[in-house]
Amino acid sequence: MNHRYGRLLASVLALSVSLVLLLHDPASAETYQWTDKDGNVGFADSLQKVPPEYRNSAKRVEETKGSTKTFQRVPTPPGRTNTMPNDLGPSDSYDSWRARLEAARADLEELRAKRQKAQEEKDNLLFRRNQQSRPLDSDIEAKATSKINELDQRIRDKEYEITTTIPDEARRAGVPAGVLSQ
Repeated sequence: MNHRYGRLLASVLALSVSLVLLLHDPASAETYQWTDKDGNVGFADSLQKVPPEYRNSAKRVEETKGSTKTFQRVPTPPGRTNTMPNDLGPSDSYDSWRARLEAARADLEELRAKRQKAQEEKDNLLFRRNQQSRPLDSDIEAKATSKINELDQRIRDKEYEITTTIPDEARRAGVPAGVLSQ
């Protein structure tokens, strides 16, 4: 009886795999690319998913021999400003992006040093409290804890800027992947 279930299971599995392969034909997959009024590049897997106002300008992205999509970098349109606080334009060199990233890293190291100093100050307060066997003023302890928490949040924000915000803005401005890591 187990033999019969094994054959039935193998048949069902073979049928399932066949259906998946028939239904998902990567050769028929299409990708459309368009640029919106703000210069942002969008991609969709069908023309119906392209916003109606951009369907006429949408272009089908061609496939290579290896059946992988090829996406070309779309330059930022002339006159478009990007979101960088220094108002650096897309014509600026990649060095400006690297400099922005390095400045953010320097800010992060400064925040970490401040955080370490704040932690040492709090530890000293707690040590003195324990040495004197008296309760510490709750306001002083709360301020020390609050300062550490605020620095922790600023560190998380700066780390996010370094790992996500700056690379995303650079990519949208047309900076090739890997330039910032050089």
